[in-house]
Amino acid sequence: MKNVKYVIIAIACICVLCAGFFFFTQDQKENEKDLTEIEKVIVKDLKNNYPKTPREVVKFYNRIVKCYYGSEEPTEKQLNDLVDQMIGIMDDDLLLVNPRDTYYNSVVSDIEQYKQAKKQLVSTDVCGSNDVKYVTDDKDGEKDELAYVKASYFMNTDGKFAYTYQQFVLRQDEDGRWKIITFYQVEGEESDDK
Repeated sequence: MKNVKYVIIAIACICVLCAGFFFFTQDQKENEKDLTEIEKVIVKDLKNNYPKTPREVVKFYNRIVKCYYGSEEPTEKQLNDLVDQMIGIMDDDLLLVNPRDTYYNSVVSDIEQYKQAKKQLVSTDVCGSNDVKYVTDDKDGEKDELAYVKASYFMNTDGKFAYTYQQFVLRQDEDGRWKIITFYQVEGEESDDK
């Protein structure tokens, strides 16, 4: 009889623990749902959860840019945190010519220009995985693994809508992480669905 009593107590304890775990995880999911997009981008842990592919890096870049120029306006602290996230996906060579303070001031200036022009970034898109071009650049005996990724941006400027396109060049660092080394505006391709 004593053994049955202990088994029942053990089962009850297990049920209480399982219920507690279930409610704890549900609460965590609810807390994530309550975050704004800016907060979600800021809390992304790039050290332990860095984007795996060049395409994912550009998608994260686009999320940051949308936080800069989208409908939600970041606070000064949030803007600093967003800039830090952007710095985390930039290649060291890009950071040499565009240090943090210079980049931050550029973003602040661009945001102000967007406001004055009544310009807003509505949506972004990245080319498909099959459209990413991988190249090995061999110069001076050092081989760099590069990836070319194209992205599009749908802009609203005071009620007028237009697409712009950018080509990103990413380089794989010694840890295997793809970092943005440069990007530039390119001509887009017309399609029936746009």
